[in-house]
Amino acid sequence: MTISNPADQPPLRVLRLAERDHLGRYERRFRRHVGIGGALACLVILIVVLNLLVNGPDNLWGRAAVATGFLIILLWAYSWFNRTRGGLYLFADGFVDAAGRRVVSIPFAGIHSIKAEKTQFAVGSLPAGSNLAYEIAFTFTTGGQAVWRLNTTYADLPLLTTLISRRSGVPLTGYRDPYF
Repeated sequence: MTISNPADQPPLRVLRLAERDHLGRYERRFRRHVGIGGALACLVILIVVLNLLVNGPDNLWGRAAVATGFLIILLWAYSWFNRTRGGLYLFADGFVDAAGRRVVSIPFAGIHSIKAEKTQFAVGSLPAGSNLAYEIAFTFTTGGQAVWRLNTTYADLPLLTTLISRRSGVPLTGYRDPYF
């Protein structure tokens, strides 16, 4: 598989971890994007802060709310850039998930289950949305077991989990997306 975008090249720390765990050649990057909930919450905070700035904070509490609001927005932007710079890097014999400082390597041979879960959200009795996530249970090379959760912040999540399922030889269980 060719790499279409130079920005999709894995960072050196990802390549080193993949080489250490013998994951084979690099094939593809699945980008991460920011969840709509966090973006909307940040937008609401920004609107409140700008409203306080336009109308003028009258007292110490108003000034503290403006400062805290700007701090929350800056921290959210920092974590957003760290999250979107990373992603899930697919290799021939496993994958590496990198987000911020966290980098985790999972070989396909260690995966023993992939379970899909769909969560429905409601406001009162009205449906407000849903979330799809996959839990990948695997065994470390040291013998310990863990579960890795892939949620909708990954681009092409159904394709990603289908590729992981095929390459690991482990079937997907749980909710099945009727459109994929």
